[in-house]
Amino acid sequence: MAENSPTIREDVLGAFAMEFESGTGVLERYLSQYPEYSLQLVDLSRELSREIDEDRPLSADELATVNTRMRRLQKRVATLQSLLTAPAKIFTDAVKASALPIQAGLALRERRVEVSTIPVRILETLAEELQASVAVLSSYLALPPHVSQLRANKSSIKPTAAEKVSFERILREAGLDEATLSKQLNND
Repeated sequence: MAENSPTIREDVLGAFAMEFESGTGVLERYLSQYPEYSLQLVDLSRELSREIDEDRPLSADELATVNTRMRRLQKRVATLQSLLTAPAKIFTDAVKASALPIQAGLALRERRVEVSTIPVRILETLAEELQASVAVLSSYLALPPHVSQLRANKSSIKPTAAEKVSFERILREAGLDEATLSKQLNND
């Protein structure tokens, strides 16, 4: 998974901004964990440390930026817990919007897909459809696989959780032709 994705960068910088307090070592911790974002982290820490004149009203551009980012934050309301309890339909709707087969939605819901094999573009689209951040979706998918209760109830033999497999394998098993498979797996 590409670490320099704009969505992942936004998640890292957003988390940093929420935690930041000057002189507490937060900057150093983030710099060591996310060296690829060092310039953005340092710039953001300077911005957060800057003295501001609270009596000066925001400009129209500043207000528009704040409103845009607030809408984006409000849209991403899914948490790890809410994904854990979400019905399968939420995942199947997300994959439909991403032009993926329904089997992929079920595999994602059951966490049978190795997250590192999912192209960043698809991960970002799924996260947006699920109203989650890429970090929350990745954390969810990294959890051990589980068997859905519906599938367990339909089976006369108690099914066991499958091992994680590659995203490509899920798409192949769903019957995608080579051209569509190549298009889906292309990370551009």
